[in-house]
Amino acid sequence: MLGGVGSRKRLPLVVGGLVFLPALLLALLPGGSPVASDRSAAAGITERMAGYSYLTGDVSSSPPGRAVALFQHGWGVEFMDFPQAVVVGADADVYRRVDQAEDRTTPQNQGDPGPMLLSPDGTSIAVGDHDSGRPDLAVLDLATSEIARHPVPGGRSVIPVAWSSDGRLVAYLISAAATSTTSGTPAEGDVGVLDLISGEARSLVGAEGVWTAAFSPDSSELAVQQSAAAGGALEIVALDGSGRRNLSPPSGHHLGGADAWSPDGALLATSRAPFPCLDLVEEAQWLACRQEWEAIPDVIAFVAATARPAQVPEPVQGTTAGQGRVLGWASAREVVVLTGRSDAEGSDPDELWVTEVSLEDGATERLSAVPTTANYGVGRFQLAAALVPDLVVREAGEPDRGRWPTELRVTAALLVACAAGMLMLIPVRRIRRR
Repeated sequence: MLGGVGSRKRLPLVVGGLVFLPALLLALLPGGSPVASDRSAAAGITERMAGYSYLTGDVSSSPPGRAVALFQHGWGVEFMDFPQAVVVGADADVYRRVDQAEDRTTPQNQGDPGPMLLSPDGTSIAVGDHDSGRPDLAVLDLATSEIARHPVPGGRSVIPVAWSSDGRLVAYLISAAATSTTSGTPAEGDVGVLDLISGEARSLVGAEGVWTAAFSPDSSELAVQQSAAAGGALEIVALDGSGRRNLSPPSGHHLGGADAWSPDGALLATSRAPFPCLDLVEEAQWLACRQEWEAIPDVIAFVAATARPAQVPEPVQGTTAGQGRVLGWASAREVVVLTGRSDAEGSDPDELWVTEVSLEDGATERLSAVPTTANYGVGRFQLAAALVPDLVVREAGEPDRGRWPTELRVTAALLVACAAGMLMLIPVRRIRRR
């Protein structure tokens, strides 16, 4: 009799365990097939991207296929704010979290995903590391979620900064010290070049103390922007070591990102240099520095990239502060940038716009709205540059977020098991009353 009562008491636990084990197995099983991508078809960008969601699955569980955009969504400075690395599909309204980048965060970076760079064709992401005893570049295949790790020599921090147009070479910064996204200024380092075909990683001679870089269209040269501490020079360096030349950007401007070089090789885009006054302690010096920096036009300006005569267009106005770089080129005279909103336009204040701008007459065409708020802001926004010339704008559909994140699936399995066990308490209590 006592054994029977004890068995009935244990019955909810047994049932819960029997329910939990298969539920957990289902939660941890790999996801379905990757999203189909037709590389011969024109890539698309939705007219409005989906907002932040805790339910967005990751690349490892549900590979998204070819991507058109990559960005950080959210800042880890408030309760329940979890920064995400989000990749957006080029062939459907697919959204996935890049768990490879999110796994490479550090406490010093307040949860910001690790350094990441989308390939020109949108099929891969290069992921670096702000602090590693064995630095490498992890190249994530978005069709299969497979990862190829490429060790790089020396240093502690490795940051991918540019990808050649043919997808073979990745330029990166290597630093002897750990770097941070919260320092207020871009991370700097010495430039290395990784050949993804051979796996060879080598240093680029004469490219030290660099903030960012951009490959020439034929991948034979690299534009490198030195940090302010290293002199602030903008130089063109030949990859074979055959020569280098200096350029003269507008005062207070520096290289405008990994896709700053025009497809015809004639122009380089520049943007206002980062705020330089954070380290100043005395108020008078800080205010004077800030006044001087704010006097620099916050525009994307252009310089001739070669010694050949080139028609240098007027600067592009209205780019978003902190996002002042070229995202891609629709043609040699049309750039795509991230822009903000003026109060006179009456648009949603919580959005940015992917905008195509003509360098001939300044005409603009808005391609996609990107939701952003104070807590769930958008940063490090990138496009797959090789897809930009043929980009098609499509109507926004229902977001495909893939399988729930693993931690949510495991939690759901546990809750189902608990619910099953609790339900078994009802007949057990009825039996005991008899």
